[in-house]
Amino acid sequence: MAQNFPLVPKPLGDASTDPLKRVSLIPRMPEQNVPENVGERRPLAPTTREDKPLEGRHHPAPKTTPLEHKMTDPEAEKLTSVVQKSVHPHELEDGLTKQSLTPKSMDQRLPMDASGRLGLGKKSPFHRRGRPMFAFSDDRVMLERVLKTHSPDMLSFDVKSLLSIVHDIFKSPVPSIDVVSASKDYADHTSFEAFAELIDQISCEIECKCLHGGESHGLMSSGLHLDSRNTTAFSVLSLVSKYRWDAKVVLILAALAVKYGVFLLLAETYATNQLTKSMAMIKHLPAIFSREATALNQRLDKTRVLMQDMVDLATTIIKIYELPTQFITEEFTNHVPTAVYWIVRSVLVCTSHISSRVNGFRQDKGIMSFMEVSEIHENSERLRKINGYLTEQLNKCLEKIKDRITEDEYQELIRTFTTIIHVDVVSPLRRLFRPIDYLYHGAAHLKRRVGIDALSQKHVLLMISDLENLERELYILEQLYTDAWEQSFEFVWVPIQDFWTETEKTKYETLHSSMTWYVLGEPWMLPRSALRFVKESWGFKTKPILVALDSKGQVTSTNAFPMIWIWQTFAYPFTSTRELDLWAEQEWNLEFLIDGTDPHSLNQMADGRYICLYGGEDMQWIRNFTNLWRGVAKAADIQLEMVYVGKRNPKNGLQPIIDRIRQEQISHTLVDLFQIWFFWTRIESMWESKQRVLKHKNNTREDKDNVLMEITSLLGYGGEGGGWGLVSRASELMVRAKGNVFEIALTEFDQWNGEIPSKGFLRALYDHLMAPRPPHHCTRFMLPESAGIIPNSVECTECRRTMDKFYLFQCCLE
Repeated sequence: MAQNFPLVPKPLGDASTDPLKRVSLIPRMPEQNVPENVGERRPLAPTTREDKPLEGRHHPAPKTTPLEHKMTDPEAEKLTSVVQKSVHPHELEDGLTKQSLTPKSMDQRLPMDASGRLGLGKKSPFHRRGRPMFAFSDDRVMLERVLKTHSPDMLSFDVKSLLSIVHDIFKSPVPSIDVVSASKDYADHTSFEAFAELIDQISCEIECKCLHGGESHGLMSSGLHLDSRNTTAFSVLSLVSKYRWDAKVVLILAALAVKYGVFLLLAETYATNQLTKSMAMIKHLPAIFSREATALNQRLDKTRVLMQDMVDLATTIIKIYELPTQFITEEFTNHVPTAVYWIVRSVLVCTSHISSRVNGFRQDKGIMSFMEVSEIHENSERLRKINGYLTEQLNKCLEKIKDRITEDEYQELIRTFTTIIHVDVVSPLRRLFRPIDYLYHGAAHLKRRVGIDALSQKHVLLMISDLENLERELYILEQLYTDAWEQSFEFVWVPIQDFWTETEKTKYETLHSSMTWYVLGEPWMLPRSALRFVKESWGFKTKPILVALDSKGQVTSTNAFPMIWIWQTFAYPFTSTRELDLWAEQEWNLEFLIDGTDPHSLNQMADGRYICLYGGEDMQWIRNFTNLWRGVAKAADIQLEMVYVGKRNPKNGLQPIIDRIRQEQISHTLVDLFQIWFFWTRIESMWESKQRVLKHKNNTREDKDNVLMEITSLLGYGGEGGGWGLVSRASELMVRAKGNVFEIALTEFDQWNGEIPSKGFLRALYDHLMAPRPPHHCTRFMLPESAGIIPNSVECTECRRTMDKFYLFQCCLE
């Protein structure tokens, strides 16, 4: 049901805050007097002799008012051009000498833009001495008069459908005789019989004034005198006083559409229909259609530009009144009446041009005069500027509404996944994915579309990621998906993008076509609230995360990837309790460190060999380090296997080192860059999982975790790119050190060789490495940013001092 929106003009003191009210929007009629309480009008200061006032007239001295000071504000200067006004010749009597508006040369052309409209902001004959020839009068009086015609009731109708019909008529060109126009069917409910009589009244009111407007001051433009248009505009507005502003505009445009439609019908059928031909003869149209067809089309083309501008502004007004009532603020109510007034004035201009053709009054061979062109241009420019301002305010309002909706939906998602108890996982997933209600399942030709209900009573792992660098995660998940089939949990890929292009949509189709698990359909439909929730509540940034939900929709882990990388399917059901239990059962040894990453090393350990893992990027250091180890292994009489594990975040620059090691048969290496990535990803996952466990246990800084210290050391080694080494055997002690420290210990083998029989090889090496040494640079390492788990302080694994904290942003560096 329609609502009334009272429109109360602001007092004059608020003019500075209203950009559209700082300039006049309507020419003042000669007989109009400005009420004293509205404000003083300052005459234009003469700048040249030609601009001096007529002699004999009394002109009060200019006064500096508060309003004038406000008009010097830069913002006021910027917004003064929001609506420009035409100075018509009869208005030049108001304090200025008469000047000819006829251009010096009739060959002068107005600037056009690409669409055929007269260009905005360009020098044209409408300008004189650098300023537009527009009247500066107080439109507060006009606004008050417009508001007096507005007394809406609760009556409402489908304004959008009626405007659509009007727009279709305006877009119709003048048809050729042999052209068969395609018809357009309208919905049955689009019926406006109740308004037919009113539209006819409006049409008659406009038509009568256009044909009998009379002349004043010796000027007549397109059949309707300029002063008469102002009076006619208020007369038309009075006919639609009980309707809302959007309804007023559409009804008045409908009256123009009827007039224009009749003209088009005459043009289309006068040569083939006897009745139409008779009517056309009376109106003297055959001569116009035959001899002036080109000029007529040019005239109507310019008129249709103004029609389109009216439709655009009317569409904006309709959108404004589709807003919730509380959002229709003074930014709209103070300017919509002005917009409606100028649409009515533009309707009168169009009607005058059409009437002059239909009724055969013009004998100028259809050629538009300069004044007619300028009149259409000025009205189009004014409507576009008003529409631009209202559209800007509308977009700001819509953005506020969208932000409020996003906030409400975001809070609802928080409640959905934290406080509300569900009986099935489907309910919260529907809320998260809304409005998307289906998934894809299966690969290639087996892929089919299924509902979200297919996940009912299942444990669900949501893999949330973007579209980049998924190959490694997908490879591992494909192996786990088969093993986990009987454990009643399912993978669902949820791709997240802030903006989706056609290229990204194509990439999405390519990626999910090979996936055997579930994939969210049309992920670009996800609302902003869902994207915000995934990022802020679940910690998604760019690195993929795996959110675990139990069969009732309860979040058991905001990122189960670390648990899966460490323990694979043994991590099921991916709860915090399960994570605590796994760490409580787990021993820190070499077998656990390389589990799942290098089967060759595991086989060597099974044969009782010592395994030395090492990394670095200096080939000469690698040769020296491996040669030292061979000498020590021979002297200590131990079987040793050396394995090159590279560094964290391996790039292509690491592949040549692997190739050289294999060519020179220096040592064994991990199979490829993928295996190297997975080895270090597991260590990062151990660090993240340990941090989460310690946070869950509320450990204090004094409660040290030795396993975490070892993990941190390895992360430091792998991040620096320098040489390092770690040696152990099966479940025995692991001994690790930086490359230079390890080299010194190996060259000093004779100093600790005697301890091997009593302590064992690993313990003797460890004690020698831990012996006091001269001060040296300890270590540095970069922590992975996952789920926001970054500790406030980290202790150095070499000297036990608190490390300094820095921020590093790194991209695509070797």
